[in-house]
Amino acid sequence: MPKEILSEEEVPIPRVKKLLSQRAKEGELSFQQTITLEHASAFSKMAPAVADKLTERLMKNYDISRALAVQVINIAPTTAEEMRTILDVRSTDLTGEQIQEIVEIIEKAVS
Repeated sequence: MPKEILSEEEVPIPRVKKLLSQRAKEGELSFQQTITLEHASAFSKMAPAVADKLTERLMKNYDISRALAVQVINIAPTTAEEMRTILDVRSTDLTGEQIQEIVEIIEKAVS
């Protein structure tokens, strides 16, 4: 029987990896959870704590939604052009300079 959903929130891939890894240590994962853990392990680009701090920083400093901040972290764009493809220019007022700042912040977090 499925468990009751208490809340929903977008989380970056590194956080998913950490949560499912912890759950795997506590007991058996379902098939979907195992596949998700494999995906998260393959595509996680930074530490979970870094991803969480970066999510909050992007939301606070650049006034973007949590969903968009998580997408930026998950994709980890390396150029301003890549960053622009993630953004919906109609819903953000980021300048070219701010976009470049975000790319530089992401690059530092990944390395």
